Amino acid sequence: MKALEQIPVADAHDAETGMVVALLRELDLALQALVTAGTRHVIDLSALPLSPADQGALKTALGTGELHMDLEALGHSYIWETSFPGIWWVRHEGPDGRVLTEHIEVASVPEIVAAHASDLLVGKARLMATIERISSGRDT
Repeated sequence: MKALEQIPVADAHDAETGMVVALLRELDLALQALVTAGTRHVIDLSALPLSPADQGALKTALGTGELHMDLEALGHSYIWETSFPGIWWVRHEGPDGRVLTEHIEVASVPEIVAAHASDLLVGKARLMATIERISSGRDT
């Protein structure tokens, strides 16, 4: 009989749980819904019991695409397209660099980078003021 300390023990925290395949299947269905109906879908990774191994395997499976965005607003946000167009990895950090939320968004453009109607109106007003200033010769 082996002594207790001779029995190999794996750290379950670092083991894959099998959730990656389930998440990939969910993403496949979500991508189909985006293509056929324009439906957005978000998977909140922060709310799932993903091990570090799961998270690494998911990042590897999804890969990285051509677009990467950094956003500074109440902390730092990193947004990158995976190797599958329409599937985005979005991570929000607080001012201290701690990860606040992390999710995968299935959309043509992640919601956080789309201009909101109120911002568009502010931009339009500023553009009109710039046009007026230049047209009147006050911007020489």
